[in-house]
Amino acid sequence: MKFLAFLPLLSILSLSNAFPINLEITKSSPTCGLKNTPAYCAGTGYNISQITKYLCGDPRLGPQFLPQIDPVLSPLFDIYDRFGGLCPGQFIEAWFNTTTKWWNYPLLNGFAKTDDNVPIQGNVTLAVGTLIDRFGGEGGNFVAPAGAPYMQRSLPPSNLNTLEGNDSRYLYNYRVYSVVKPLLVLSGPIAPWFGQPGAGVQYQLYQSVGALIADGYLKREEPTVVLP
Repeated sequence: MKFLAFLPLLSILSLSNAFPINLEITKSSPTCGLKNTPAYCAGTGYNISQITKYLCGDPRLGPQFLPQIDPVLSPLFDIYDRFGGLCPGQFIEAWFNTTTKWWNYPLLNGFAKTDDNVPIQGNVTLAVGTLIDRFGGEGGNFVAPAGAPYMQRSLPPSNLNTLEGNDSRYLYNYRVYSVVKPLLVLSGPIAPWFGQPGAGVQYQLYQSVGALIADGYLKREEPTVVLP
């Protein structure tokens, strides 16, 4: 029976030999056990059929492998702790709402707040040529200064899942845009959440990214071209 528990690892290790990607699958956690085993994945939606794609085969936990050799993305995850010190099941219990079947997002749209619970935010105008980015689809309206570390964004690991269809070209769901016309946004520091320290800067757009592209305010950019 012990051998059966490790069968999911065999296909993942074969995949890691074919592609030069992060080998964190082989590491053990001192408190959670060997990654992707049933014990490590206790409390998650453990799914062997999806385990080469998602950690524990659960899309909520993000991709099986984080970027390690990508010149643009790898630096954004240098000291990222996916679960903020928790085991996968503990992370799900802490942050996932089983009633709504979605994450418990912070109040105040994720802006840090004063001691009086007032969001720290203000309108600013992004100049033409400013580079912004996003881990998410173009229906959303939150972006950040391009190249900000992932842990500063206070996002769940599921935002790193590469989407399917036409969006599959955006690895780790990462997109970069340039400002084409002066753009008014609501700006402020990011509150800690999802086990992450936050403290980065977020821009809340007054329209979705897709709408701003259609209206000529934003332009899609190739990250490897515009970012160092």
